[in-house]
Amino acid sequence: MRPATAKIFFIVLFFLPAVGFGQHPFDFYISNAGKDIYPGNVPSLPRKTIAATAPLIADYYKANGSVKVGLRSGDVFNDNLVTSYPVQMAAYTDDNSRPGTFAILNGSDEFNSGWIKDSNTLSTFMQDVPYVGFTGYGINGIGSYSYIYVTEIDKELEKTAPFTARKPLKFLTTVAEVDHTPGSFYSPVNSNENPKHIFLHTSNGISPNANSKYRYEVTVRDWAVNSTFQPGNIFENLWVRGFGAGNGMLPGGDNSYYNKIVFGPGAGIHHLVVRSGIINHSLFLPGSKNTGDFAVVFYDVEGLGRHCTIKNSIFLDIPWPVYAHTSLGTNYGSVELDKVAAFADTTNAGAFMYTANNDTVLLNGVYTDGYTSGYDYATARYSSITNSCFKDVVFGAAYSATKSVTAIVNNSFIKTKGKSYTTGIYMQPNTALTLTNSIIHVINNYRNYWANAASFVYGTGVTTNKIAASGNIFICDIAPVATLIAANTNGANGAGHDTWNNNVYILLRGNKIQWTTSDRSANGGSSLVQNFADWQRLSGQDKNSLYFDLRNDPRGLKAIFVDPANGNYDLADTPEGYQVAALRAGMTTPLNCFLQKPTYEQAADFIRNSAVPSLDACRNPCRQNTMRINASFAANVTAARQVSLNWIIGEQHNIIRYEMERATGNAVFKRIGTIGVSEDSVYAYVDNVQAGIPYQYRLVILDHSGGRCYSEVRSVKINDNKAFTLYPNPSSGKVFIAMNGYIGKLNWTITNSDGRIILKSEAFSLYDPLPIDLPGQPKGIYFIKIETTKGLSVQKFVVQ
Repeated sequence: MRPATAKIFFIVLFFLPAVGFGQHPFDFYISNAGKDIYPGNVPSLPRKTIAATAPLIADYYKANGSVKVGLRSGDVFNDNLVTSYPVQMAAYTDDNSRPGTFAILNGSDEFNSGWIKDSNTLSTFMQDVPYVGFTGYGINGIGSYSYIYVTEIDKELEKTAPFTARKPLKFLTTVAEVDHTPGSFYSPVNSNENPKHIFLHTSNGISPNANSKYRYEVTVRDWAVNSTFQPGNIFENLWVRGFGAGNGMLPGGDNSYYNKIVFGPGAGIHHLVVRSGIINHSLFLPGSKNTGDFAVVFYDVEGLGRHCTIKNSIFLDIPWPVYAHTSLGTNYGSVELDKVAAFADTTNAGAFMYTANNDTVLLNGVYTDGYTSGYDYATARYSSITNSCFKDVVFGAAYSATKSVTAIVNNSFIKTKGKSYTTGIYMQPNTALTLTNSIIHVINNYRNYWANAASFVYGTGVTTNKIAASGNIFICDIAPVATLIAANTNGANGAGHDTWNNNVYILLRGNKIQWTTSDRSANGGSSLVQNFADWQRLSGQDKNSLYFDLRNDPRGLKAIFVDPANGNYDLADTPEGYQVAALRAGMTTPLNCFLQKPTYEQAADFIRNSAVPSLDACRNPCRQNTMRINASFAANVTAARQVSLNWIIGEQHNIIRYEMERATGNAVFKRIGTIGVSEDSVYAYVDNVQAGIPYQYRLVILDHSGGRCYSEVRSVKINDNKAFTLYPNPSSGKVFIAMNGYIGKLNWTITNSDGRIILKSEAFSLYDPLPIDLPGQPKGIYFIKIETTKGLSVQKFVVQ
């Protein structure tokens, strides 16, 4: 058994120590309050700057083969550490004033004065920014991926929301565009310019010089620590901000590890940094706007068996979060994402993930909201998308035709957002797709003559493609005049290599759902099938599948789901819902709800606390006041004449605990036990009861939001040949009399061992046991005689 977990927004919380590397001491301590004349080897005598500490760090590494560097939590460091060796770096806290906050690596300098009004414009101001630290191509080190950009900071908001207060301004390509666009800037890319010209139009149109609302920072270097390639780096509890894309943010290489890092606003991981490593519990905020808008670029990841991983991380307002590619022409590595949530910038959204020349892509527990696609025209030879959700996409996943592709989509949810052409999954030729246990809800409001205005899976029926689709729910929700292509085969009468079965097709809106078979002669010379029964007959497919036409049903999707308009796709208690549930019996349930986008500050707190983005956190453990139980809630009598209550709950998301309630006869239910959440989802509760009494039991779920729901009631009765049962025996003086099912008037008498009457009374028996108290009676043997309409019975008991 395990304790229930706490939930904040969509995060299931787990906690790690506030100091990095398992509370081990650091070899060097660096603090804004320190001095570079200090030794820096104890927290009380820290060095002040990274640059001044660098020679000591290098010597220590040469002597010891490893080095740990601590940056004081909450301090800001504007200098670089250039290494030719791996380094371990994390935040430390020397008092209790700032526990768990990040050490800040800052790549910008303030420019709040010296701006000159550009005489050729109405609202544009210009400044010369000298080169500092850039290492890109060009005579003066500017070019390639080295960029200067501007961050605008709301001074008042920064006091309470430092992550939210920072906004990288929009990059435009001409001064004229900047002059017409508040909150934008332009910087020429001429690498021979020194100093560099910056043209800026503030968000409020007022001069940047001592602006009352905003202050401005300009990037002055293109890496956080350095971009050299070496293995074995470890970074924790850092906030990296204000760095251009360059060749990277932090040193990278095989077995490098990045934990509890906040990137941005105005920062990212680009190119040479992580060729093989793990990014864990990290937050990506908007990066600089003139670098392609990628947050993470895995470079040469495919070579030499490399494996790059992002897990337990969040992307906010990033147009293109993840890109992996190679320039070496190898195809031996993989990219893995596990428990990752991404929320797009609604004004500028691309694909969540794009890869080139990969061997393997693994996406598990990935949630995206607002991106054009979840997995975009990627060329990985093998890809697996499991337990994921792509919400409001044009297509959920698209597979490239450049090579033979094996693709798996399982237990996932794809919901499109109604662009001119939408499809759940897009297969180009040479794709073998296994699609199981998923929901694809295609929404498309495009009205045109083109029959293929939408499709669940595009590319089925192509002779070089292959699909096995089973256990899925397909929802057609398109413009009334449009047609949706549901499924194709490329063999007559099921002779092809496609397989469709145990699926559910729902026509909610649209002119029709259309299927296709390659047996044209069997369909009057046409391969188009516009009737589900004909599709089953002519194709030999979907023999055990269901079809619902809800276009004229006033319930809409509520005929099958609880509240899909508000993101609850749990099966409803309707005849149609029961049909679907029976078809899907034994299957796991894909995500049936949608996550709420956190603020930057909330997301940073999640990362600070080592929280895990959980797709299941929005699930309701109850369905219309009834819990979801995969196996029946059972009550049985054991050999020891106890009641054994057993249950299995396959989906325990957001359950805080269970309670067992019991009633007798017509009495109200009362709680008799509390049960914590168990990892294995298998439960047993044993209740000591009396014979002859009918007991009723129900299981109660309590969720994190304070809701309660109940199982069906189970009844149990232990038979007993005795007229009544007395317990406990021996007793301390108070006993209970269970009449073993007798209802009616009774007389009872208690005598001691000498035959003297101690107590005598009459009562009326229902289902509840009759309590009798013997206060002050000496220890010894007593007898109780009970007379009913059925006769007289005597039993002995002991007071001790």
